[in-house]
Amino acid sequence: MSLELDPRLQALLPIAIISHAHPSISKGGAEIAAHTLFLGLQKLGIPVVFIAAVPLHLRDRLDLRADEYAVFYDPATYDHLYQLGDASSLAQLRGILAETGAKLLNFHHFLNFGINALRDLSREPDLRTVVTLHEFLSICHNHGQMVTRPQQGLCNAASDNACGACFPELGWRRMGLRADLFRDSFSAVDFFISPSQFLVDRFVGWGLPAVRMGVIENGLARAIPEKRPARTGETAKTWVFGYFGQVTPFKGVDVLLDAAARLATMPSVAERIDIRINGNLVGISDNFGKKLQDLTAALPFLRFLGPYENSGVLDLMAECDYVLTPSVWWENSPVVIQEAYAAGRPVICTGIGGMAEKVRDGISGLHFRRGDAADLARVIAGAADEAAYAKLLQNIPEPYDTTEMARRYLSAYADATKPDSMKSEPDIVAVKPSVPGTILARGQSRKRGQ
Repeated sequence: MSLELDPRLQALLPIAIISHAHPSISKGGAEIAAHTLFLGLQKLGIPVVFIAAVPLHLRDRLDLRADEYAVFYDPATYDHLYQLGDASSLAQLRGILAETGAKLLNFHHFLNFGINALRDLSREPDLRTVVTLHEFLSICHNHGQMVTRPQQGLCNAASDNACGACFPELGWRRMGLRADLFRDSFSAVDFFISPSQFLVDRFVGWGLPAVRMGVIENGLARAIPEKRPARTGETAKTWVFGYFGQVTPFKGVDVLLDAAARLATMPSVAERIDIRINGNLVGISDNFGKKLQDLTAALPFLRFLGPYENSGVLDLMAECDYVLTPSVWWENSPVVIQEAYAAGRPVICTGIGGMAEKVRDGISGLHFRRGDAADLARVIAGAADEAAYAKLLQNIPEPYDTTEMARRYLSAYADATKPDSMKSEPDIVAVKPSVPGTILARGQSRKRGQ
């Protein structure tokens, strides 16, 4: 082993990195981050295994490498309200842990395994559990985005009544039971990690103890270029703005399209810009599809380039001057921001949540108001300026690589194995009942083995 580890941590090896999906099947940020950590630990010589949940009907697409395992599940049996998996998933997971001898488990999501699997394993006396939180699914039933429905406004805090108002078909009582289940299931977890302080603050406000939470930025699996190329617009006259990621409503691509329509009314700007949309179309309406098709046909500076290979994303970003992240939900730590920095490109993003934390306005990028196409058009127009651009380039931070991410995780794992992580006092913060006279038992912590 190339690193000297705390004896308590060494006794728990190998580490199990547990992901709700495998990157050979799904390219979401959480599974990419989990696999990046796995690769980083391998590079450091740490015994580690990667365990991914895989839908039964997609098993033929699975590409497992050395020290990788799969838990196969039937999506039809999964409960998405309470996030409960079936007994088979937990049995398979236990079997892999027994086969590999892993005793330190780092869940990068409970999705597809079920919160019940995390709850049961975190109460095993011989295991230690660390959970990396990538979004707000345990707090918010609306795809973990903390966005209200149907209004699509930002939600600043969850409560039984507020969640019941978003889901009147379920009601506040079921929302309360859901919250109770998650707080109880988290009560025996040894440590929580988040890629952003914003997400930590949200979970502390929801009830998780701050002393059991830490922030570690996601790393990048691909090599980070040593030299960042200069502007690549045609003879440096054209300013290129690139969007990368899934083309979905909550990623704000419709806001970008509306901004492009506004930019078309500014001839002096429109003739100097090139907006490129890269990504897969996911969950779009017919109206959105028609809007995308009509605008890209009508506006010579707007192009939809379709899907791309993630292995080549840094090269594609380097062909741009700015990377656009117009999401309408809070986000946590979008990998596209780290990729943009690795490519040496500043980011134009919605000025909220994890995006605002990772992109400092006027320092490493520029902010615009959420969902405001006019403001985005204003920012794009102002960004096409050599002096402003040169200032931003000077302050682009260096993203972590796989080994730096792994080293920081090892430090967190060591903290999780300390004797004081044996929890016997209640430390999930109580939440006042939403309705007068209602008694809700919230977050009573349990000793291991109970």
